[in-house]
Amino acid sequence: MNVHLVLICVYSMNKKELILKTTLHLVNRHGFYHLSMKELAETAGISAGTTYLYFDSKESLINELYKNIIIEFNGKVLKGYEKGRSFRSNYFDMMNNAVDYYIKNPECFSFIEQYTYSPFIFKETQEENLAILEPIQKIIKEAKKEKMVKELPETLLIALSYGPIVSMMKLFMAGRTDLKTKTTKEQLLEACWKAVSI
Repeated sequence: MNVHLVLICVYSMNKKELILKTTLHLVNRHGFYHLSMKELAETAGISAGTTYLYFDSKESLINELYKNIIIEFNGKVLKGYEKGRSFRSNYFDMMNNAVDYYIKNPECFSFIEQYTYSPFIFKETQEENLAILEPIQKIIKEAKKEKMVKELPETLLIALSYGPIVSMMKLFMAGRTDLKTKTTKEQLLEACWKAVSI
C-alpha cells in the first residue's frame, strides 16, 4: 500500500471518529431530536458535506455510534470472563466491569440510556445488540440450568442485574452517591447478586 493511500485511510478514520465523538457530546447535550447536522459540522470543525461522506443520514450516524458503544461496552464487561469458572465469580467480574465502564464513560452511559428505547433504533441494530449480549444471556441460561439463579425469565434476570447499576449510576452522575468507593460498589454488586441468586 503506498504512503498516500495510507494517509488517506488514517485521515478518513480520524474524521469519522471525530464525527462520532462530536455526535456523542451533542446528543448528550441536546438529545437526538435536536441534533443538527449543521451544528455537528461546526462543532467538529468540518464542512457539512464531510459528514455525509461517512453517514447518509442522522439516523445512520446515531445507529453506528450506538453499535460502537455497545460493542465496546460488552467487550469491557466480558473481559476476564473464564469458561469453567464459577458463575458467581464471572457474574461479579462482569457487573464490576460494567460499573467501571460507566464511571469512566459517563457520556456513553447517558447515550445508551437515551437510545435503547428510542424510535431511532434500526431493526438490524436491535438484532446486532441481541447478538452482542448473547454471552451474558448464555451464562445466565447455564446458571438457570444448574439452579444457581432464581427460576425467572432470562430477560428479567438481566434486568435485575443491570437495573440497580443503572439507577446507581444516575445517582452518581447527579452527585448523590459515590460509586468510586470500594464499599459502595461492593454493596451494589452484592445487591445485584442477591436479586438473581437462590
